Amino acid sequence: MPTSNSTQSVTYNGGMTGVVISFPSGHSHEFPKGVPVEICSEDAKSLANNPDFAPAPKAANPKPSKEDS
Repeated sequence: MPTSNSTQSVTYNGGMTGVVISFPSGHSHEFPKGVPVEICSEDAKSLANNPDFAPAPKAANPKPSKEDS
């Protein structure tokens, strides 16, 4: 079975203030409500069909404009 070191950022938006989940991979993660959490792709797949979790928005990396100089 191939392994991957890629990670994904997910956000918990369920009814509680946060949850802690132990995954089949052996990892445990705490998910405070509304806070993006980086997890491995394998763990993210476990959450794919859970309506309380969604991919976190990508962080914007704006390029500095010439006007900022």
